[in-house]
Amino acid sequence: MYDKGILSEKVANTIKEMIINKKLKPGDKIANEIELTSELNVSRSTVREAIKILVSTNVVEVRRGKGTFVSSKPGLSKDPLGVCFMDKKNLLKDLYESRLIIEPGICALAAIRATEENIIQLEASFAKIEKEILSNKDHTETDIQFHNIIAKSSQNPIINRILPIINEGISEGYRETKDISESGDTVLYHHKKILEAIKKGDSELARKCMTDHLRYGMEQIINK
Repeated sequence: MYDKGILSEKVANTIKEMIINKKLKPGDKIANEIELTSELNVSRSTVREAIKILVSTNVVEVRRGKGTFVSSKPGLSKDPLGVCFMDKKNLLKDLYESRLIIEPGICALAAIRATEENIIQLEASFAKIEKEILSNKDHTETDIQFHNIIAKSSQNPIINRILPIINEGISEGYRETKDISESGDTVLYHHKKILEAIKKGDSELARKCMTDHLRYGMEQIINK
């Protein structure tokens, strides 16, 4: 006889395997509680506990009145690096330093591997950044989106999951630098150069442009 907690864990793992084996995509709806109860031959309370386990590890999310869905980034919590618990004194500098080590290489890969769809998404994101900056609006989220599309363009699923984590942590840095004099114009210049390098398929130029962009951002943080 299984302990209730152990049985819930077992059911949670079974549901996780069902998600993997059926190749459900992020955002897809999974079977409802009654269907899972019947399919797995367990009680509804066990299914509820299993769903709670999967929610706590961000494998699934429950949308009230709609059902249970595969999370947008299954298995990744909102703050997996524990950024909110770190010493804030040098946090932004450390985050930019991390990006400076990682992201130029990602950008170089994107220049080689970006699909036509990726390029279209990057162009749309750049156009939105430009519109927001010229309208003196906060371009933080669009800026993050631009960099995340570059990560996606690397066609490497690990990179596509790692970079957004770092970028979410550094969103505060975007907000702190967006109002610095001439910051917007320079950001536009750097993003345009990055976009052009990726469109040309020039990996080394893309690497250099991203390095220049991140060094500029890091300098704004240090000199603020």
